[in-house]
Amino acid sequence: MTARDLVDYVTALKSGSLNADEGVVFGNPDAEITGIQVTWMATLDALEEAVQSDCNVVLCHERFYFVPQGQTMTPQLLTWSPNRNRVEAAAKGDLTVVRVHGSLDLICIWDDFVAALGVENPTPGTGWNKVLPIPRTTVRELVEHVKSTFNLDHVRISGDLDQQVSMAGFPWGGLGLDSNVGYQARCIELGADVLIAGEVDEYGLTFALDAGVPIIETGHALSENIGLENFAHRLDAEFAEVPVHFFSDTVAGQYR
Repeated sequence: MTARDLVDYVTALKSGSLNADEGVVFGNPDAEITGIQVTWMATLDALEEAVQSDCNVVLCHERFYFVPQGQTMTPQLLTWSPNRNRVEAAAKGDLTVVRVHGSLDLICIWDDFVAALGVENPTPGTGWNKVLPIPRTTVRELVEHVKSTFNLDHVRISGDLDQQVSMAGFPWGGLGLDSNVGYQARCIELGADVLIAGEVDEYGLTFALDAGVPIIETGHALSENIGLENFAHRLDAEFAEVPVHFFSDTVAGQYR
């Protein structure tokens, strides 16, 4: 089995071609796979762990290279030390890096985020252009449910904690950020009176606040790691001859 075969497998699951930003982004697509690491982002820690685990293929969800918004990778961007450091680590470890972004969102990530929250989704595998009913509750009670579900000490929110809500939108991953605020707008248009999000910035919080729709932030990697870990289990069951490891990314920053 090669990295190219892995790409073909994911493509078949999607029932269509991968997106333009997906596929082999570094290394040899014809490399014979000795092990697969599934991870949210191919950070230096993830790459090091892949080498230590004898995984020569890293399947990541987020970009391998840091690139300015709206631009494509150029050789000049290898002067950015995170990009250069990752390339050097991957080359030294003889790794092949495969990125699967929006396709995995469709295959499992959004559905698994919703399922983890105990919300019924009657049409899994059909994307995220929808909102879903939840038992009527206050935002305060919903916050406690979210914290308990994901074992969080705290979450960031905007809005009225005592507001009653019963229809949720789920801006998973980075869909709560200013650059993706159109998704918040779409959820509200569809009838959401509360949003349970991945990563949110202050613009996103303010958008929700002025819309009168409370938003609860869980975390970008956290909201996507659930589906990524499940996908690693799926690969492990499908390709028993190839070791599959899941590397769990957490928040890069610290609270003091």
